[in-house]
Formats: sequence, structure tokens, C-alpha cells
Amino acid sequence: MDIGLSIGDGVIMETMAPIRMVLQHPDNTARLQEILASESFLSQAEFGRRVCDVFGFRDALGRLREISCTAALVAMERKGHIAALPKRAATSPALPRRPVCLDAPVPAPINVPARVDLVQGLHLVRVADEKHKRLYNTLMQHEHACGAVLHAGCQMRYLIASDHGWLGGVGFAAPALRLKARDAYIGWDEATREGAVQNLVGLSRFLLRTPPMGCHNLASKVLSLALRQMQMDFMTQYGRRPRLVETFVDEASHTGGSLAASGWRRVGETAGLGRFAEPKTDTHRKAVWVRPLVRNWRRALGVGPRIVPMACSEGLDQSHWCEQEFGNAPLGDKRLSKRLVMSASIAARAPTEPFTLAAEGDRALIAGHYRMIDRPADSAVTPEAILAPHRGQTQRRMADRRTVLLLEDGSDVNFATHQACEGLGVIARRKGSSGTLGVHMHSTLAVGTDGLALGVTRIEYDRPDGQAETGRPLEERKSARWLRGLRDSSQLLSELDGVRGVSVMDREGDFFALFAERERLGNIDILVRARYNRALGSGLPKLFDTVRASPVQDHFEMDVLRASARKAAGTQKKKALREARVARMALRWCEVSLPATEEHTAAPITLSVVQAVEERPAGDGIKPLEWILLTSLPVRTAGDAHDILTWYRFRWRIEEWHRILKSGCKIEESKFGTCDGIERMITINGVIAWRLLLLMQLGREIPELPPEHLYSDTEIMALSDFATRRELKQPTTLGQAVLLTAIIGGYVTRKTPPGSTTLWRGLTRLMTYADVYDQVLNLKTKSKLHERLCPD
Repeated sequence: MDIGLSIGDGVIMETMAPIRMVLQHPDNTARLQEILASESFLSQAEFGRRVCDVFGFRDALGRLREISCTAALVAMERKGHIAALPKRAATSPALPRRPVCLDAPVPAPINVPARVDLVQGLHLVRVADEKHKRLYNTLMQHEHACGAVLHAGCQMRYLIASDHGWLGGVGFAAPALRLKARDAYIGWDEATREGAVQNLVGLSRFLLRTPPMGCHNLASKVLSLALRQMQMDFMTQYGRRPRLVETFVDEASHTGGSLAASGWRRVGETAGLGRFAEPKTDTHRKAVWVRPLVRNWRRALGVGPRIVPMACSEGLDQSHWCEQEFGNAPLGDKRLSKRLVMSASIAARAPTEPFTLAAEGDRALIAGHYRMIDRPADSAVTPEAILAPHRGQTQRRMADRRTVLLLEDGSDVNFATHQACEGLGVIARRKGSSGTLGVHMHSTLAVGTDGLALGVTRIEYDRPDGQAETGRPLEERKSARWLRGLRDSSQLLSELDGVRGVSVMDREGDFFALFAERERLGNIDILVRARYNRALGSGLPKLFDTVRASPVQDHFEMDVLRASARKAAGTQKKKALREARVARMALRWCEVSLPATEEHTAAPITLSVVQAVEERPAGDGIKPLEWILLTSLPVRTAGDAHDILTWYRFRWRIEEWHRILKSGCKIEESKFGTCDGIERMITINGVIAWRLLLLMQLGREIPELPPEHLYSDTEIMALSDFATRRELKQPTTLGQAVLLTAIIGGYVTRKTPPGSTTLWRGLTRLMTYADVYDQVLNLKTKSKLHERLCPD
């Protein structure tokens, strides 16, 4: 009755309902009353064994769960659910009311080195005998903030041993039966939770006796050892393997940095009711952290995957993609959701043209589109609601990857020539001017480690007032945009299983509050280009000096593309001409610790630093290239460092998306009368620009795909006829179809692949050709039908 094995998708799920919940069922409570009335028992233990036998309460190894059963019966007796139980047997030893400790404190460890790899004889000792129990209890009672406590149920305790002395202890115990933040993260219902909560375990105590920075990486090392050994010991002792471990962190004194470094995730906060607190008394809230212990842990807990993975190119053909990316948007009215799909499909057919031209003057379509865009500010037609279906599909594409890069960046949308628009902000202000009107958009673009754009997860709009930020609270500054983007990406990842997310930012993301926020969130990594030569502590070299002084560990060559000269304009700085060249780069990396600040975190933050610098630029007066990147990811090998550089170079994907949005979709030429309408229009075009970007990338990166992935049948027919007339290769693959599209848009065959400009031009003309083919096919179909019905 206790254990059920359900096999599905290759996962065996153990379900063991809590004894108390089983016995509290009215039918089972009545059965208990019958047993008490009809049979006699010498002790509570004997009655507990009888109940275990009747209800089949056995553990995974077939042993009676008499201790847990007896405890549940005693609790039911106290609440009056069953009649008085037999008295405890006189020979039964009374359980201690508090942990038994040693008479004297445990001697402190000596000569503990500064790094964990230098610790001699580091290992865990399982607490199994009386000597180790007293030693463990003494350490917790005297040195842990919460003291020692007696836990009921399944538990494992370990002492951290070394040649330097006892370094601390780790204790695991039964999880919380109900925990709102954890249960929401897992996504199970009440019935599933009751049956599977026994497959969780709680990290109840974690004590390191060394000072916080006394031994670098000791905490994450010990946690890793403890989790690995605990799983094996649980299987031996209790016949089952935990699937997920939980713990609580008091953020007033700890950041959870060691947990984040060990793969834990912060999923919320407690309600403030401590397990050992007096009834109806509130304690301060603690952060809830969890760590999955198996790959398909949700299925192992009886919960299906939240997000069904989807291939990057799935459902993106011209006839289906708008329904997929915009369908069922929560706009408050199903008719508006259908209107959104229709408007997006029309706009996508001619992204460079005004909507009136794309709709070919259809008054009904045009009027419906403008009514949707020009709805009141308090309408349900918000940018977030418009983007919601695409965000969900992006999550599905992310679920198909092991690692996802979440590129975060901002861009000003200039409406200086549209003075009549209401609600615009001041995006730039020069001395003596009233300022340039526009909207600032701060976006996140999800990209795979192969560089393919998976989708736009977030667009935040800001209407700046043009005033200085000095003295403003952090959440009202421009830098808060990056914090909100990081939090949103963390929330997105919390719904995905087994997907690692890396938030990639340029120099604007280099501020301490962002690093502290990442430590607090725990389930996302960051990769930021360094902007400030930070101080690392009294008497220590600064950040840039530290990495530049570290030894060169690898070399590589990098193609530097030509960049045209640019004059200073608005907020853009002047840029000199840069010719194309091949740069020989030296690669360095090291680990640094950013000192804690009272405002953001109580503990230092450990980051990896990667530097790529050009050694000998070819030509006089050429400034050598140098990148200094900060990341929360560990960098131990040259392969790790090259991954960091590659991932940062993919940051230009979001710049490319911005360019398509402005130059291809021409959002700055919009003439809507309100800023709310402009924001809705930009959001729709943001998804259209993403598809154009992906179309270009798939043609380059996966040219062997069938063209049907992105082109309709009539579009392929139009491309085939065009290829025949120009004596070019037929579009039998996606790469050939994309090349023909670019040629239609004015691309001249050369060594460099076609860019986004020729693609969106060609796509617009191709859709016009396809419309003609549709009309011809319709005429032919009608003619054949007429001949069949009217042969004379």
C-alpha cells in the first residue's frame, strides 16, 4: 500500500503516502477504532506494529515503519481523532527531549589553508554511533545559528573531517510536507504531492567552522560531496533515492552564494512559520532554495514537463507561423486575438511598407488594425499580452536546448519628427535644446549556443524624463532595467527542466547590484563585459591589473570585420574607420573576489575574469583589441574560456535584431497618435523582425533543411520559376531558397553571405509573386471545376 512503482517515459516513480494522511481518512480512522476495541495491546509499539501490518506500512526494503506509525497514532490521540492508546511499555526507553552533547566544545581546526584544493584529508564521516552523534550535536548546539534539534523521520548526518580537525557538519532530514514556493516550482497538485513528498529531502543543517573567506570554495565542495554520498546512503538505509533537496536561507546573514555555485535555485520565500516555532507565532521569512538530484526529476515526482520542447525551425512556414507566435493572445476578447494574428500576417508580408500598403487598401482590414492598436491605455491589449504567445513558444524552443543565452540590451527609438504623438519621453538632450523625443526599449533575445535566435522573451518600454539620475533610488535608475531583465530571465528558466541560462550584457551591465541579484536568484549565470577597473581589496591590485598580470594560457586568431567611419550624432560617439584584418589574440583568465558592500550583500562575490587581447596589431596607429569579460561561470580550461568568448560574440545578435526592427520594419516611421499605440506596434514588429533574423540564420547555419520549413508551396513554386528564368539552382534546400530570396532582393553573389537587408526586400517581393501564383492556381482550379460540371 505504501509504495507504488509507476513506469512512464523511462522513469520509475516511487510514491509513499505519509502515514498520518492515510490514517486520518474517515474509513481508516474507523478501522483503527475497531482494532482498539476488539484487540488488546501491551504497549503503543505493539499497537503500532499491528497497524503497520494491517495497512501495509512498509519502507522500500520491506521493513515495518513502526516508529513513524506510532508517532502518527500519538498525534491523532492528542487531537482526539482516536481513543486512548495503550501506555508505553515500562521497558521502552524514553526518547531524549533534546540532543545529547559532549561535556566540552569541539577543538577548533588548525592551519586550514586558503583554498579547498589544499585541504588535506577532506572527507565526510557518517554519523552512526553514539560518539559521532554527540560530536555532531555539540558542533551544532554551540556553533550553528539555529542550534541542535531532534528530527523525526528519515535523516542523514555527516561530520566534515580533515587532517586539520573537524571542519563542520551537514544534516539532512524530512522535507516540509507543505511549502508554497517549492510546490509551485514543482507544479504538482495536492494528491500528487501527498504521494510523492517522501521523495524529497531537506538540508536541515550546514555548518562550516572556518571564517566566510577562510577557505575558498570549501562550501560548494562539501555540498557536492554531501549530496553525492547522501543519495547512496539513503538508498542503502531506506531503499529509495531522493529526487530533490530543499533548504532555507536566512538572507539577513547569508546570500546563498555557495548554494548557487553548487547548482541550487532560489524559488521563493517561506510564509514565516518555522517548523519548530510555537504555534501561531511568526518568524522572519527565509529564502527557499532547491536542487534537483536526477535529470528528469519532475517526471520522477509524478509531474509531467511544464514546457514541451520544440525545434527552432518548427512551425515557421509562411502559412502557420503567425498563428503559432500570436494565436490566443490574452487580449480580453477572442475577436481581438484573431485580429492580432491577421494584422501580424499582413504586416509580415511587406515589413518595409506601411500597413495601409501591405493591406492593399482594404478598408476593413486597415480599420480593424488601427482600432486594435489605438485602444485606450487601460485596455487588455498591452505589449506584454501581445508578446505572451511568442514568449511561450520561445520557452518551448529554449526547452530543446541544454544551454541558452539570454541577450539583454536597450535601444532608443527616435520619434523626433513625430512631435504630435502623445506620451513620448526624452531619449537625448543636448545643451540648449528641449530634447529628442522617443521611446527606450529594453529587450531580451534568447539565443542558442549555435547562435540561432530562439525568440524575444521580453520588451520593456520606458519614456525617460531626460533628468539626471543623481540621488534617485536604484529601482528608479536606468540600471534597474537590467535587474528587471535578469529577474524575468530567471523566472523564465524556473519553468524549464535541465536548461542552463546565461544572461549576456554589454558594459552597462557592469554594476555590483546586478552581481548581487544574480547571487540571490541562483538559477541563472551572467556574462558581462567589464566597464570598471574595480578595487578588489586593500593592498590588492585592481581588476584589470590582476587579469593582465596573469599568465597567457592560449592563443587564437580572430577575423576583425571592416567598420565604416561614423560621425558623432545624438548619443552616438564618433568612430574611426576600421579595415578588415586577422587579429592574433592572447587569452588569459583568473578568478577574483569582489568585496562585499553593506548595501547589496554581506559576503564577497566570486567571479571568473577572461581577457582576450590583440598582441601585435598590423599597422601603425591601430588600437589593439581587448575584451575583459566577467562571468559567474567557472573557467578552468582553455575550452571554457573560448566558450565564454564565443557566447559574448553572439551578443551582436540582438544588435542585428534592433537593426532589422528599425531599418527593415521601419518602426521609427510610425505615425500613431499615442505612445501606447507605438509600443503595441513595436511589439508586433519585434516578433516579425525575429523571424526575419532566424530566416537569415537558418539559411546560413542549417542550409540542408527542406525549404518547406519556412516557405509555403506557392512561394517555392515562385522561387523555382525565378531560378529557371535566371538559370540558377532549384530551391531543393532551405539554403538555396534563402539565397534565391536574397537575389530577388538585390543580392549580388559574392563570398560574403546575404544580409538581412536583401532578405527582407526579397521576402517582400517573393510574397507578391506568391500572391500572383495563388490567384493563377485558383483560376485554374475554377476552370477545371467548370469544365467538369459544364462539359459543353
